[in-house]
Amino acid sequence: MADMPQRIPRDVRMEGFVERASVGEAIEWTDRIAHTCETESIALGSALGRILPEPFVAPVASPPYGTAVQDGYALRSCETVGASSYNPLPFCLQDAQFALRPFSAALVSCGTPLPMGADAVVPFDLVQTEANTTNLIGSVAQGDGVAVQGQEAQAGTVLIEASRMLRASDLGLIASFGIKRIPVLRRPKVRIMLAGSKQTQEGHLPDANGPLLRALVMRDGGTIEICKYGIADRAAMAEWMVRPGADLVLVCGRTGVGPDDEAPLALAAVGTLALHGIAVRPGGSTGMGSIGPVPVLLLPGSPLDCLCAYDLFAGRLIRKLGGRAPTMPYGLCQAKIKRKIVSSVGTVELCRVLLIAGDALPLGRSDSGGLASVAHADGFLLIPAALEGYAPGTTVDVYTYDQTQKLEGVWK
Repeated sequence: MADMPQRIPRDVRMEGFVERASVGEAIEWTDRIAHTCETESIALGSALGRILPEPFVAPVASPPYGTAVQDGYALRSCETVGASSYNPLPFCLQDAQFALRPFSAALVSCGTPLPMGADAVVPFDLVQTEANTTNLIGSVAQGDGVAVQGQEAQAGTVLIEASRMLRASDLGLIASFGIKRIPVLRRPKVRIMLAGSKQTQEGHLPDANGPLLRALVMRDGGTIEICKYGIADRAAMAEWMVRPGADLVLVCGRTGVGPDDEAPLALAAVGTLALHGIAVRPGGSTGMGSIGPVPVLLLPGSPLDCLCAYDLFAGRLIRKLGGRAPTMPYGLCQAKIKRKIVSSVGTVELCRVLLIAGDALPLGRSDSGGLASVAHADGFLLIPAALEGYAPGTTVDVYTYDQTQKLEGVWK
């Protein structure tokens, strides 16, 4: 990857941003600094949702031998030709532990090995059993009711790709090979520092960003190392930034151009402030830097801006640290713009929309409405920096907040 152009962030307080990094530059920075967390061994029963460091391959063939996949009698299929209710064929019963004798059948259960020589299992409704014999009243084909050795997977076959969260079915699959502990990537430890709301005549506003960020970090596979509220002055911010123990530090608030926006200067004092100010709306006062190998992201204090900046940058970084796919964890569908959308050239905009009968209806300005506008929306679209917006009827990609898609007025 080519080196990014070197930027020297400046003190923008009371002046504003003279220039902003592009969204592409900011994403490239997060990808460059991301280092996957190390591996740890855990009990298989605790591995739901965890990430494998490498693809899981079948250690042996599955099944390791011919196996019955239904209850019934194991036999040779070639010996059942002509069997019917008018012409029942007698088979001697024998123990399934021994090789199958000619015109013999062995009682087997689903999941148990086949006796040597058997290539089919006949269900109970096709037999009439009497003492030591069973009369077959229907023929079966080779392979009926059985799984041959390696039918599910040969030894060395990739069964589970890395970067995908382990599902309940994956745990069962891994356990079927007799495995009780597996290596997984350690979850990244995220420190959250909240500057807190600014003083108003009515006092401090309730904290929305703390619960928001906690939930987002957990969604993306991180763990909360600590969540500290009320870290607003430069010295306190710097002190909490440099404390060891975190894989990533998120600072929320005091990132703008006001006289008390100290977070960028605190980071510059104890580490490196790589970017401050990004051409995105909402979330334009986002900053990025590091203290040694630990990334530090400065998120705006406005809850809507905080959410958008997190989704584009912080969430991506957490997912990469934890070995997950970096793409946003939302559903994706296509819809046609219902009403003209106007945006600013040079700035990526996140526009929240309603999905109605295959159309995307924009919900006001991209930087207004707060989290209430997110609650009312079905999803959002990204307007590229090169565009002035979208004309009605334009087909666009919509990220849906729910994995399901709202089409024709119903959830499908």
